[in-house]
Amino acid sequence: MGRDLLADGLRGSADCGDVRVRSTVGRGDQAMYIVLGSPAGTASLEVPVQDVKALLDTTRAVAPGGTESGPIDWDLELANLFAKG
Repeated sequence: MGRDLLADGLRGSADCGDVRVRSTVGRGDQAMYIVLGSPAGTASLEVPVQDVKALLDTTRAVAPGGTESGPIDWDLELANLFAKG
């Protein structure tokens, strides 16, 4: 699940495919709800908002938005992938 989806979920509701997130902070609750869907069923998770904020802050300090894939040598990764196949 991407950081952008979690960040969007902190401001309201957001979804991406089979993952939906929503925060109820504006209604006095300090939780974020994550719903994972699949043909086999769904799982609903309740996560403290402060934990999600801490995760986002920590990961952004390590890899600011837009720089996540910068250190990856894509040519090497593709060569390794095709060499195995």
